[in-house]
Amino acid sequence: MSSPPALEISGLTKRYRKLVAVDDLSLTIPGGEFVGFIGPNGAGKSSTMSCIAGVIAPDEGSVSISGVDVVQDPVAARRRLGYVPQHLSLLDYLTGEEYLHFIADLRELDAAQRDEETEELLTLTELTDARDTILKEYSGGMVRKLAIAAAIIGGPAVLVLDESFVGLDPESTYRIRKRLRRHCDDGGSILLSSHILDMLEPLCDRFVVIHQGGLVSDLTAAELKDLKSSGDVDSLTEHYLAVTGKATGAEDRERQEKEEAADSEAAASS
Repeated sequence: MSSPPALEISGLTKRYRKLVAVDDLSLTIPGGEFVGFIGPNGAGKSSTMSCIAGVIAPDEGSVSISGVDVVQDPVAARRRLGYVPQHLSLLDYLTGEEYLHFIADLRELDAAQRDEETEELLTLTELTDARDTILKEYSGGMVRKLAIAAAIIGGPAVLVLDESFVGLDPESTYRIRKRLRRHCDDGGSILLSSHILDMLEPLCDRFVVIHQGGLVSDLTAAELKDLKSSGDVDSLTEHYLAVTGKATGAEDRERQEKEEAADSEAAASS
């Protein structure tokens, strides 16, 4: 029997009153695939990722991580997921090392693996000297790097990263990108949302574009290369602009503001 896909989204719909943020979205990501998740502001990316992480519940459809339904068995699903939201909120009075140990314990790592990976990830993120500093005293960039390290620890089946490189210096971005590529080479999968398309193009195996809550393009890196070779587009950015059309910035901002307000309301009530 073949193993289930790393991530399977089927008919996902999420509404905020009259706004349909995600509209009947279906997407399957196998193990080992690095997927760039692209769309204008307000396209539904963060709502989709919040549904994957179990932060908000879908109105229709389902999300499964390695065959485990996120709604029906949220604890087991979260053990298989590393999630970095766009807006971070960590446990401020833990130290950096304590926070990584906390996440490792949730993923049921034994002490030896926990300690080994903690050392690797603190080195990767240049947080070794801040390991005993409480998170309340971390800078914004330090918090984001620690959140990425926490997502990686234990090698969960799927990493869901929402604009996770915002505010990071080029050196940290380079090192973390290499570590994420290794995660996929080891069989894990990644769904990475970013507006930095020049970064995504050489990094990802596949590019999924959503607009106004729906899927408008899903192509592999090889297919993008063919489009470029034939002269149809000259870059991922040009393809993205072509498939999303001429939506106005005002429309996108309005959708984003409504989505973020609804996300905040849902988080406050959970």
